[in-house]
Amino acid sequence: MNKIDCKQLKSEELEELKRKIDGKNIGLRIIQVEGDSASDVYVKNKMKAGREIGLDIKHILLDQTFETEQIINIINVLNKDDSINGIMVQLPLPKHLDEKKIINSITPEKDVDGLTYENLGRLLSKEEGLRPCTAEGVMNILDKSIGLNNLEGKRVTIIGRTKLVGLPLYHMLLEYHATPVICHTKTKNLENYTKNADIIVTAAGAEEPFINKEMIKDGAIVIDVSTVRGEDGKLHGDVIYDDVTDKAGFVTPVPGGVGQLTVLELMKNTYKAYNLQKQIKPEKEKTYIKKASN
Repeated sequence: MNKIDCKQLKSEELEELKRKIDGKNIGLRIIQVEGDSASDVYVKNKMKAGREIGLDIKHILLDQTFETEQIINIINVLNKDDSINGIMVQLPLPKHLDEKKIINSITPEKDVDGLTYENLGRLLSKEEGLRPCTAEGVMNILDKSIGLNNLEGKRVTIIGRTKLVGLPLYHMLLEYHATPVICHTKTKNLENYTKNADIIVTAAGAEEPFINKEMIKDGAIVIDVSTVRGEDGKLHGDVIYDDVTDKAGFVTPVPGGVGQLTVLELMKNTYKAYNLQKQIKPEKEKTYIKKASN
């Protein structure tokens, strides 16, 4: 099994994407409402990657006085602009804003976060569409480490049921005949699900790392999606990394793991959105869609 260096994978695939984008005018707009320090870092990383590969990328920063309808008006202008191929709204939004209404005002073909109801419905229906970036990043890691076709029959425990990770990932794994199960805050005896899993994907966002070597089986792949800043100011995930490394077959670090791939998949989705809008057939490459027979 290959142990994936997520930073290196991001760098290599961004370079390939830069080659594909060369000479094309592809526009991406990132809308952010100020007030969340973690979002500032995420947006900075996305802007940096976009500039590196040659996107026409701009950051629209709004103060917290903006209301839901005002943000939707901005999105509607971008929806109608043919030079803009991708639109994303940085989450989370302040509590006074209607997140669902704002996200679903984005034209599905420009929804590079893959979070509109239409794109999520396309995923469930195994149809072509834009898919949530973090879940795609997890699939990319699995592809590079064990190969997607080798997911068949694998027991996968997903911790967390958000539309960003757990729910879309569940359906992506089913496309490759894996046997996923989703655990959450109401799940009893979590260890019963993690100890027998071939693959664990955790996105619990716990205040302190809690997954230790006693909770996993020998050789398990452990993918830690969570990024939480602790009281000491350092970032951590859900996994006690140093405790599980000797027992697991592969563990993604925090930071420097799945977050790298989330940025990468946003860039890939933007290029895909451009091709969908221009009705350009992409260069032949792997696809995550593999129809399940039953």
